[in-house]
Amino acid sequence: MNIVHWVRLICISCLATAGVTSAQAQIPPHEEFICTSGPVKRVVSIVRRNASSGTGKLGGCRVDYTKDGDTRTVWTSQKDDAYCVAKAISLVTKLVEGNFSCKPQTTGPPDESDVPENAPAPSDGR
Repeated sequence: MNIVHWVRLICISCLATAGVTSAQAQIPPHEEFICTSGPVKRVVSIVRRNASSGTGKLGGCRVDYTKDGDTRTVWTSQKDDAYCVAKAISLVTKLVEGNFSCKPQTTGPPDESDVPENAPAPSDGR
């Protein structure tokens, strides 16, 4: 199975978990893709925010992109986790097409500080 098929499989898995309610997970996981090409490393992170009190819905998400040690928030959504998953998968797919090898991982609680309201799209320079 080639890497594009793995990325699609991971996307389906992420979309399936995007509907998890706050009752099922008090602190949503911080999911990320570690992408490497030789010594070059890129990280695409999906950070889900805690649910609003009493609604049972997740409180939005953001996609962070780390390049050369510099992390930027490239997309945010106030309500739709699937938006962040789709954007992250799209970016990972571009990296794979650019000869990066990407592997998913789930880390501990996210850092939710300093999320910009209108994040810019990533540049083509990856």
